[in-house]
Amino acid sequence: MFKKLIIIGLSFVSLSISAQDTWTLERCVSYAQENSRLVKQSQIQVKSSKLVKRQDDWSRYPSVSANSNLGFNFGRSVNPSTYQFENNSSNYNSWGVSLGAPIYNGGRITNQIKQSAIDIKAAEADLEQSVSNIALQVAQVYLQILLNEEQYENTRKRSQTTASQLDRIEKQIKAGQLPPNARYDLLAQAARDEQSIVAAANSVELSYLNLKNLLELSPETPLKIERPQVVVPNTVNPESFMFKGIYSQALGNQPNIRASELRIKSAETGVKIAQAALMPTLSANANLGTNYSSTIPDYSGVKTEFVDVSTPVKIDGRAATLTTQQPKTATTNIPKKTYGSQIGDNFGQSIGLNLSIPIFNGFSRQIGVERQKLAVESQMLVLERDKQQLKTDVQNAIASARAAKKQYDAAVKSFEAQKAAFDALEKRFQIGSANSFEFTQSKNNVDTAERDVTVAKYDYLFRLKIVEFYEGKKLSLR
Repeated sequence: MFKKLIIIGLSFVSLSISAQDTWTLERCVSYAQENSRLVKQSQIQVKSSKLVKRQDDWSRYPSVSANSNLGFNFGRSVNPSTYQFENNSSNYNSWGVSLGAPIYNGGRITNQIKQSAIDIKAAEADLEQSVSNIALQVAQVYLQILLNEEQYENTRKRSQTTASQLDRIEKQIKAGQLPPNARYDLLAQAARDEQSIVAAANSVELSYLNLKNLLELSPETPLKIERPQVVVPNTVNPESFMFKGIYSQALGNQPNIRASELRIKSAETGVKIAQAALMPTLSANANLGTNYSSTIPDYSGVKTEFVDVSTPVKIDGRAATLTTQQPKTATTNIPKKTYGSQIGDNFGQSIGLNLSIPIFNGFSRQIGVERQKLAVESQMLVLERDKQQLKTDVQNAIASARAAKKQYDAAVKSFEAQKAAFDALEKRFQIGSANSFEFTQSKNNVDTAERDVTVAKYDYLFRLKIVEFYEGKKLSLR
């Protein structure tokens, strides 16, 4: 019955798997890189750096702004058109356009543009590092799935072997060749095999959940990875790995090292930007403006009348009267100037240069320069830290690959020895010269050795992939 349940269950699993689309390692890596939140965050940082670069590029160009002012005066206030105090209420409106253009600023704008260009490259290097990290994580989980699936298959095969032996023992008991208690050890082994199958299946499921998490997929999403023929490479000898060569390659291809080097250049450019604050600045400016007030009279339509004015004078000592004509203008009912006429009449322009020379500002500019120099030193320390960490990582990768290879070779030898002992014991068991306890004990030893080989194989493969990662090679199982 137990044997039938296993066969039915595996058939169902096989049918469901065949209906799914298989994912290769390359596809998993590509998909994870496209959908990873960390990668997307790095992409946003690249876009932000490019926006800063655009803003710095446009800072070379003149700035233009327009302004308008509208209001109501009452009581004693200054008339914005006549600039005189008046005790009157009025409406006013003004318009203006101003333009400012930098001419010289100590190279601040030029260095800001240079710095923002460097920052873009540093952000792109950070993006590359995020992409590389997610690829390595996916490869690790992918290999873990392959390991768990292979362990599941081995557990299933061991269970079938136990079931076959138990069936043979049952037949011998029925035939009276063996006592009834001869089957108890195999029954216990069958129960342990069943537990192992459940545990192995659970490990497969958990490893798939880890992969879906890296791929940013829902846990309910059907997923099945491709199972390539995983072979331990015989042409690779970890003992031949040379630290200097691999470390030199890693220095040239690891994005985080390149990002640290770029940030040193950015900080050095920041020193020049801070030093520009100590230099004089020269800029040009131009202004256009006009205004309107509701209190301005319009004399253009007022007619002037002339009247005779007599003035007594003396000519050669004789009294006489001098008559002249003088204008007489009405001072009441004079209309106000219209809005359009005032806007045109009051239109004014100006142009000029502005020179600013820093003399003393509490040493804030000098301190700013010193702070930027400290930033350069800090970034140099970051680079040295990253190089030292990379050196440690490469050393660990080489040492781990060598240890994994030795562990794998030892596991293979142990398995071969245990398998040979089990094969001999199985023959004795079949002819009745060995009991079921000896059989199950030997079988458990073989099973343990086989699991050790499987674990050691995938651990060794992953350690090799880490070394290839530092060598700049593309992750692949083919």
